[in-house]
Amino acid sequence: MIVGTAGHIDHGKSVLVTALTGRVMDRLAEERRRGITIDLNFAPLDLGNGAIAGVVDVPGHEDFVRTMVAGASGVDLALLVVAAEEGLMPQTLEHLAVLEHLGVPCGIPVLTKADLVERDWLELVALELSEVLAGSSMEWHAPVSVSAKTGEGVDDLRRLIAGYAPAVRAAAAGDLFRLPVDRAFSVAGVGTVVTGTAWSGRIAVGDEVALLPLGARGRVRSLEVHGRAVERSEPRHRTAVGIAGIDRKGVGRGTVLVAAADAWGASAAIDVALSLDRAAPRPLAHRTRIRFHLGTAEVIGRVFPRATVEPGGRELARIVLEAPVAARGGDRFVLRSFSPVATIGGGVVLDPIPPERRTVWPAGLDSETPGDRLAALLARRPRGLPAARLPVLLGAPADRARALGQASSALRQVGDLWVTVRMLDETGSRCLDLLRRYHRQNPIERGIPLETLRHSLRVPDAVAEAVLADLVRAGRMRRHAGLAAIAGFAPRVAGGDAAVDEIVGVLQAAGLTPPSVAELERQTGRPDTAAILRLAASAGRVEAVERDRYYHRAALDGFVETLREWGAGEIVPSDLRQRLGISRKYLIPLLEWADAKGFTTRDGGVRRAAYPKPA
Repeated sequence: MIVGTAGHIDHGKSVLVTALTGRVMDRLAEERRRGITIDLNFAPLDLGNGAIAGVVDVPGHEDFVRTMVAGASGVDLALLVVAAEEGLMPQTLEHLAVLEHLGVPCGIPVLTKADLVERDWLELVALELSEVLAGSSMEWHAPVSVSAKTGEGVDDLRRLIAGYAPAVRAAAAGDLFRLPVDRAFSVAGVGTVVTGTAWSGRIAVGDEVALLPLGARGRVRSLEVHGRAVERSEPRHRTAVGIAGIDRKGVGRGTVLVAAADAWGASAAIDVALSLDRAAPRPLAHRTRIRFHLGTAEVIGRVFPRATVEPGGRELARIVLEAPVAARGGDRFVLRSFSPVATIGGGVVLDPIPPERRTVWPAGLDSETPGDRLAALLARRPRGLPAARLPVLLGAPADRARALGQASSALRQVGDLWVTVRMLDETGSRCLDLLRRYHRQNPIERGIPLETLRHSLRVPDAVAEAVLADLVRAGRMRRHAGLAAIAGFAPRVAGGDAAVDEIVGVLQAAGLTPPSVAELERQTGRPDTAAILRLAASAGRVEAVERDRYYHRAALDGFVETLREWGAGEIVPSDLRQRLGISRKYLIPLLEWADAKGFTTRDGGVRRAAYPKPA
């Protein structure tokens, strides 16, 4: 469990964490000199029975809200700290808004410095705080009063925090590993070390990891959880990862550590559902410049809503960023105005790696039903969705994402792609149309080459193959010898069988010195001679020995018989040429054909007759 503080500056957040954990916060010299927290600080909190919670202490000053957002991301339980003598302050309310936009499920309001006020005043501040929190989207406990100075209420608060631990949603098993980095440094003998809260998944020592959006890859050299060395990380824990092979330069807050084998990606465009706070000073219009906070990253960008968003409104939008971020479907984010800087809204990521072309917004993209979201994501990707990327887009573990696809009668996995059944049906119809058109234009051809047909469908290879297989199984198409045709199609030659007989007759008369295809065209006056020859070859009446020269079957059989009669001696081309009465122009291609067919064998430069077994 991760516990995070929130609240106005100087309301005692760091002192409270020290009282709870025994760890001194404000590790930086500047923090100690100025007496305020300016960066994130962390400490383990012993909950008893061996359970440890990670506590994130955030700065309260308005100049460091960006740092507070980074620390609040991934928090399971928030401690909203309010100094009893001051009550609610501006940063209290802004921090509350940040927690709500990030989807933090629950929290405990903590009234600190209780020793400095009278009981009546304490009750008044608690009442005011309860009234404000009554309208919150989060689940809040009743306010708790503590004094870090006297110790009043600290043990009770610790026990209360421990009581929330069993209710924290267990991390899904088998999920993808992701750790937004909040700190990076170098350690001699280890290399680059990054720390953060593991949002999901697990990694082990020796695993290959990647830092996004940098793309740098390395291998896990060491792992620590709350300062204790481990061999394998756990989700929802503060984790330090020592990485070999990644240079410290460029690594820092805002980068994300992931398992290199998983299909994560970084994008400078993200499609979201966003909400604008009622207190926002102005509507959110097309191209409005904003500050986008996700995880530990803050990136400047522009928002492109489908329609202008009024304060208190909600809309779907594309956010175009000045630098890519590694997001996941379902991630929560915070929006802050570019200038003057203030929290103005937030929302949820719908499509973390959207198609680059014209944005479409299919129904169901912002549905709370995962199956509807999956169908909408596929509707945006008519060529299919890689199965490996589905857990990233849906924000679900791989097995659950796969089960969602399998449960839908409208979807189908083809190879490594998820596609819609409608897309397969439409591709099948287009395939049949292509075949019919080809048969009309080439009635003499036995069919269209399969590779030509696949290319003409203009779909991924796996989809094309699935469609062809479906049509064959349904008896609507046949394929043979690298060709595809409509089931029942028979080639037709102008002039019928007589035209085929005429061409075959010319080759039969020519014996072992047949004319080339071009010569046959001139001799017969038929421009479709090549197609007629292919048709005759499919019937076994002729065979192509060269690409542009066909032989009659009887002539080839006679040639093979001559080779058999030659015996076991070496075949000397000049002697065989004289015996057959043909020139080298015809003999050499015939011998090469015989080699390929196994009627002859070659050992170095010596060719001999062979006697292959009948097929």
